[in-house]
Amino acid sequence: MLVVLALGIAATLGAYAIRLFTAGGALAALLVGAAVLLAGGWGLALTLVGAFASTAVLTRYRRSEKIQPEHRRGRSASQVLANGIVPATVAIAGALFDLSWALPAAVGAIAATTADTWATEVGLLSRQPPRLITTGAIVPRGRSGGITLLGTVSGVGGALFAAVLGRFAVPGPGALGILVPAAGGMAGLLIDSVVGATAQARYRCPACGEEGEVEACTCGAVRRLVGGWRWMTNDTVNVLGTLTGAMVAMVTSIPR
Repeated sequence: MLVVLALGIAATLGAYAIRLFTAGGALAALLVGAAVLLAGGWGLALTLVGAFASTAVLTRYRRSEKIQPEHRRGRSASQVLANGIVPATVAIAGALFDLSWALPAAVGAIAATTADTWATEVGLLSRQPPRLITTGAIVPRGRSGGITLLGTVSGVGGALFAAVLGRFAVPGPGALGILVPAAGGMAGLLIDSVVGATAQARYRCPACGEEGEVEACTCGAVRRLVGGWRWMTNDTVNVLGTLTGAMVAMVTSIPR
């Protein structure tokens, strides 16, 4: 357990050093990691660290060509918590109430956030323009709900990668130990895209016409809400995605 703790701290500090996290994001990552380790054990913590390491590599890959704010300043505390609060909470609940499905559900949540990050980081580099998952319309790169074939395939790969790591936490019989959390990860990826395309807040700047997911425009003006619900931020969508991953893995892992 001490080895996993040391790996987690080293990974977090390294990520902060290369600006994958803000200072608040690094602190949030340490808190999430500590909760997962203490409540879920070394296997779940190793799954979390391994999945994060893979997303860190993809985030750094051709970073200069990517457009999201986190590629310049690092992921904030709210972004880290949006992706980590569900697996941490499920692990804590499992430890407190001895829930047999808690570890598979936590791995499913990690698989969902891994799938989403792989799909985003690789999809941003696709030569093909993204299309809105609900209508097929071509949308700008980085638009929530916009998908590419490359990004989707990468997302499925991310779910499977996290599920394979999850065998450290949930050995499971045969392929079932991989397929259950992987199914959760893929379901979370789907929900993230659909909700992002339909309900997530979208803003347009009255001054320059630029659209985005936050009110502040790069030109200095304040954007106006043109779609979705104001409270449905990207962080909220990420929480829903990881929650979906946890629930699917939980339901499919409960003995019948």
